[in-house]
Amino acid sequence: MYGGECTYEVFIISVIDNYLYASIKSDFKCRLKAEDTLSCRFQNKRIRHTYPLKNETGFVPTIRFVGGEPFEIHFNLSGVQYLVVHKTIPKWQLDMIKVIVSQLNDNFETARRYPQIIEIPARGNSTVGECEVNVTLGRTDKKHDDDDDDEEDGSGMKESEDFELGFVWMHDNFAQTNGKFRIKKIQQLKGCPQRTIYFFFRKRKDDGRSDGALYIDMIYSTNYITITKNHFMSRMEMTGVMNTAIETQGMQLKQMIDLKLRRIDLTRDSLPEIRNPTSISL
Repeated sequence: MYGGECTYEVFIISVIDNYLYASIKSDFKCRLKAEDTLSCRFQNKRIRHTYPLKNETGFVPTIRFVGGEPFEIHFNLSGVQYLVVHKTIPKWQLDMIKVIVSQLNDNFETARRYPQIIEIPARGNSTVGECEVNVTLGRTDKKHDDDDDDEEDGSGMKESEDFELGFVWMHDNFAQTNGKFRIKKIQQLKGCPQRTIYFFFRKRKDDGRSDGALYIDMIYSTNYITITKNHFMSRMEMTGVMNTAIETQGMQLKQMIDLKLRRIDLTRDSLPEIRNPTSISL
């Protein structure tokens, strides 16, 4: 046995000018490689495009989503520090990995110092650069917990009986997760001093050929995380303006990304190796 492997369900919805443009479902599998490192990969990917003018739906080859190549997530006390990927990974695949991995990018050390509900300003690394973030932290005891609050973050709180989660602070022992722990992060992305253009997905002609890259000028994002001893969910909601490399389209984009922990399994396989590895910031 080589330890446990966490399987997360990734669900992404992209809406352009109030039309459902695409949806993605995938398994996101991670294993602990070191105290501060996860070895991860994507599996069982499925992408669906919609064509509102034709009232049609088409499935896209999964090669248009990130492949099954392994990569690593390295953490520090502030969250995700950097990724290790293979050197030849296309930029569009790397950006898709980054935005999904960023669902795990939260400062739990801060939560340790503030055990009750509190709002604090902070700075954080993200897929669009280093930004100011308004963070709301909340922790409630089980006996005072109220599931009605879950309507805001959309978690639904469908808990699993197959595993139990706990907070592991750097160099500390396992601590049981009692009650419910929440994080809410709000970013006004226009104010990021070193803001980069976010890239996600590809434009697609009706004949199935790629028609160039879609560049998303993100404006606003909200991230919710909910954790209990049998439940982990992270949801990010983003809005922005969509353009291509050769023209400004100005179409409004809304994107929702869910990451839910579904199960933890024992694995018999050794950790995969990354071909021609290189490190890159989030």
